[in-house]
Amino acid sequence: MKKSFKLLTLGLAGSCLLAASAGTSYADSAVQAPAAASVSAAAEPVSAPASVKNGAVQVTTKEIKEESPELSVNLQIPVIQGMKDTQYQDELNDIIYRHAMKDVEAVRKQAQGDLAAANGSASELAMPYSVDSVVEVSASGGQEDANRLSMRVVTSVYTGGAHGMPRVDTYNVLNAEEAQKIELKDLFGENYKAIIDKQISQEIAKHPDDFFEDAFSGITDTQSFQIKDGKAVIVFSPYEIAPYAAGIQEFSVPIAQGGNASAPSRLVVGGEALSEKQGSIYTTTAGTTMVPLRVTAEKLGFQLKWNQEQWAAELSKGAVWTSVYKGKDAYTINKMAPFSLGEAAVIKEDGNMYVPAAFFSKVLKADVTVTGDQLVIK
Repeated sequence: MKKSFKLLTLGLAGSCLLAASAGTSYADSAVQAPAAASVSAAAEPVSAPASVKNGAVQVTTKEIKEESPELSVNLQIPVIQGMKDTQYQDELNDIIYRHAMKDVEAVRKQAQGDLAAANGSASELAMPYSVDSVVEVSASGGQEDANRLSMRVVTSVYTGGAHGMPRVDTYNVLNAEEAQKIELKDLFGENYKAIIDKQISQEIAKHPDDFFEDAFSGITDTQSFQIKDGKAVIVFSPYEIAPYAAGIQEFSVPIAQGGNASAPSRLVVGGEALSEKQGSIYTTTAGTTMVPLRVTAEKLGFQLKWNQEQWAAELSKGAVWTSVYKGKDAYTINKMAPFSLGEAAVIKEDGNMYVPAAFFSKVLKADVTVTGDQLVIK
């Protein structure tokens, strides 16, 4: 049975809007575009680096346009295709669409109310009001991005005044057979706030005049972020910590260098702390912790045989059987179809084969946790 649907990491108003509804009311019934809106017949690919376009997940945009004396709508709504977990994909697409439509209906209602209060005279108001959005994909959900899909939607709402008000909503998902929302603690461990707060504070200290005084006191539990080039990009909308003119503020924190919590250096298997030589582990540039296969599997009670012809390790324990091939990011349980864990198995200079830590939880069904600088497998 699938776990409860928990998808999104949103910024500002978006977080409040969806927090109470994710997985329930947002999937109850279809929301129709307004009659005056014109929806493009075909979705257009999101402009993104080549590595994103060549990834396992494709993101296109559905355009929704509407023009009237009181309201202008120009939306790019992302449409995700090619995720391994199609149910999660469909529900995520539905939530993103409904979120956009809720923005439009809120501004439409305000425009109608303001127009009525002005006795139908649009000339007395800064009309048309407007809702615009653009999409940016920063991680493709493919192997080159450790199966992480990351994107943001920047929505700008104008209802009068000197300028519109942009809001940044970010979406970070692990593209796996059972997809799940990626949180900062998944990338940096339980101590993620201290790690990220320290780096942001150091960056702000370099240019204090660019930010509101004492505005940054630490990231929040629902902090907006993207994943890009092996880094977590912490995002702040205008006015959060800096003036509107400063634009969207971004701070990049390398995932693989985020501190001991994100890059464990010691291995504990079955309650036994392994020596540095025996339990050598390392973290890839994409942030994946790689673990020596033989010593870890054997301490979990698995038998391991080496197939020299196929450059593969064959593991068995009771009814569980699997094989791991050098250079392939294709893992199996018994006779199930292969699936990706984000990194291929590799043989290092020490002669040991290394696999992602997730191999032990996803394939061998062990309990894998990070405690301080320790990777604990049992």
